Amino acid sequence: MYAKQSYKIYLLFVAGILIVVLFINAKRIYSNADFGETFGTKAIAASNKLQSMQQGFQLCSTVSESSVNFMQSIVFPEVMRYNALKDGIESESLKTLYVQFGGEYANFSIGVFQMKPSFAEIVELKCKQLLPTKIFEELQLPYKDINAENSRAKRIERLMDDEWQLIYLTGFIAICNKMYCDKNFKNETEKLQWYATVYNAGFDKTDEFINKKIAEANFYLGQQMPGKKFKYAAIATWYYQENLSE
Repeated sequence: MYAKQSYKIYLLFVAGILIVVLFINAKRIYSNADFGETFGTKAIAASNKLQSMQQGFQLCSTVSESSVNFMQSIVFPEVMRYNALKDGIESESLKTLYVQFGGEYANFSIGVFQMKPSFAEIVELKCKQLLPTKIFEELQLPYKDINAENSRAKRIERLMDDEWQLIYLTGFIAICNKMYCDKNFKNETEKLQWYATVYNAGFDKTDEFINKKIAEANFYLGQQMPGKKFKYAAIATWYYQENLSE
């Protein structure tokens, strides 16, 4: 009897060790390992999508005063999460509410860079407030029709278009350049992590909040990993470092 109990205890002990080892290994894989291997085809598809937009990024890099790699790295996590079919279904069901009543009633991610209408609105406003007239005019963000509902309809139409998403990204980076011009980043990687986190979290966050989010896993990648969250800045950094030599 004693021998059987000892054997059971031994098996439970071994099983416990295995569970702990597997948990630690899984955590290591998701947090520290090569993101290309971790995310597999998602990373490849996202990279291919960004490369297909290379010419547009090159044109916009001058306006944003950033390298193509820097720009692409900011949105890489969102492109990896993007699902065209799901995006189409969600936007069709919600855009009518947004157009008629505004962001208070419907605010949803749309397009290849997963931008929200509220994000586009803020970029439009801050570009007008903060950027030199030449850059503001070059981005061509103002609407010819000043009617609010028509402007919201046009905004949704823009966000469904890859080129317009790139324009909004360019405006976003130009705004960050202005807002954080006095911030001393140690290097370009630290600057990227900051910009990427602001892109993910929003302009209205404090420096303390952004620093916390850089180190925090708060980004859901997709339905295939339910409940699993990742560090947005870490994914952006991986892509940036992978493409430094290009």
